[in-house]
Amino acid sequence: MHIHSLVELGTRVELTGALALWLVIALRLPTARRSRQQKMLLLSVIGLAGSITVYLDPVTAALNHTFRFAGSCGLFMNGWGALSSALILDFVLAAMSRRRPWLVYGPMVLTIAALIALNYTIAPDAGCVTSQAVPWYSPFWWLLIAAHLIGTIPCAVLCVRYGRRAGDDRPVRTGLLLLAAGFTSSATFWCVVLAFLLARPAWLGALFPLNIGVTAWLMTAGVCLPLVLTVRRAARDMSALWRLRPLWREVTEAVPHVTLDKPVPRVRAVLGRPRTIRLRLYRQVIEIRDALLVLQDYVTSEAMEAARHHIGAQHLSGEQVEPAVTACWLCTALDARQAAATPRPNQLAPGGPAHDGLRSEADFLLAVLRARALPAVRSFAVPPTPTGPAPTGPAPARPAVPDPRAPQSSTSRTS
Repeated sequence: MHIHSLVELGTRVELTGALALWLVIALRLPTARRSRQQKMLLLSVIGLAGSITVYLDPVTAALNHTFRFAGSCGLFMNGWGALSSALILDFVLAAMSRRRPWLVYGPMVLTIAALIALNYTIAPDAGCVTSQAVPWYSPFWWLLIAAHLIGTIPCAVLCVRYGRRAGDDRPVRTGLLLLAAGFTSSATFWCVVLAFLLARPAWLGALFPLNIGVTAWLMTAGVCLPLVLTVRRAARDMSALWRLRPLWREVTEAVPHVTLDKPVPRVRAVLGRPRTIRLRLYRQVIEIRDALLVLQDYVTSEAMEAARHHIGAQHLSGEQVEPAVTACWLCTALDARQAAATPRPNQLAPGGPAHDGLRSEADFLLAVLRARALPAVRSFAVPPTPTGPAPTGPAPARPAVPDPRAPQSSTSRTS
């Protein structure tokens, strides 16, 4: 690729990456304020984003036209770069519980003052490393490169360290490794600057915009990952809330006292903030589960066994068995409840998920909903539970379930 084409490609990647990074930062600000570490990490990313932004040609031209301090091909941008390195180093020390603001920002002020003094004294016009007037031993650029590497390399190492500690938490590990890649790319940029200062190959200088653009996109990906996971979880919750609505409506119409509030329309239920949608899904799952606990007493132990043997003979996959069994006895229970049968304590507890969270519960109930359409479930038929008197023998120890037909006392139920 020609050097000019390489510069044009890098400029486009740099511009789009900077815009994407600022957009993600704006979206992350509301949630980052709740955590001190998240806030400090975002501040370090803001510093790096500012350092990238001032390297954009339109921004550099505007600064050179507006501020005298911005002359010398970017004295302002190099001062901002020293500030961003201090923000990054401050985050690293805070993450290690060794934060010393005076130890970070004091040298930062001295570094910026030294850069200004060098630029206007022994190293005039040293703000542009691609200028042939910059000697390889320029103290201006050696000081600036050291300041950036001291800030970015420890942050990259820290992100890798905590990313490896994340273990099976793949989203956290991926996010930290993306941030580590972004900080590594930033450190690589300054190593390329050092190599250009020493060797002066033209093609190496053409890599500057592309290197900055890659850094911007890596940081965007690392900062954006929590937003992507939040949106993905909200979409799954909305889907589960919408798809479980028919099952919820059917079982709560049979056992109306398990509902806490007046139901909202189906479309309105799936609209709102991610946290609100998740709470609605949680309540819906709890109400379905409570209704199932009541309905299981409308099924005899013999019907439960018959359902299990019937499904066992259908050669279904392992993950379909328990939902199909539940779908079988649920149909029988709903028929018995409609026929006003007398509930009796069931000696066989129905199958269910491993109770390892809301997602497991919702997935199991969705599997029950799908199983009800299977021919194996539709072909299951057991007579309704007899309505005669309950047996006089001792019943197994279990929590008492109130008769839904009896008047309910004004007590509050928590879940």
